[in-house]
Amino acid sequence: MRALKKREVACVSGAAPATADQVNAFFEGIVWGALDGLLTGVTVGGCGSRSAVLGILSQGAGAIVGGIIGPVAGAIMGALVGRDAVAAYAANVRKQYSS
Repeated sequence: MRALKKREVACVSGAAPATADQVNAFFEGIVWGALDGLLTGVTVGGCGSRSAVLGILSQGAGAIVGGIIGPVAGAIMGALVGRDAVAAYAANVRKQYSS
């Protein structure tokens, strides 16, 4: 294989090393997404039932499952699309769910 020229490296996606700002944005998205996903998952998952008997079990299970799935999904979204997109999405989910 031949060595790439600087112009070719600049044109190829992913060939250039990541800058400190890009790495910082990546980890910021993961942390922000995990925390926002945790808050949204527990909030939405914990409001599941209106039943007097099964409501307690449903809310408890929903809060636990939401507390597990929310951070995982939020961290993946944060890594892929960034902090601002995750914040807007989670705010929209909470707004739609509360109305």
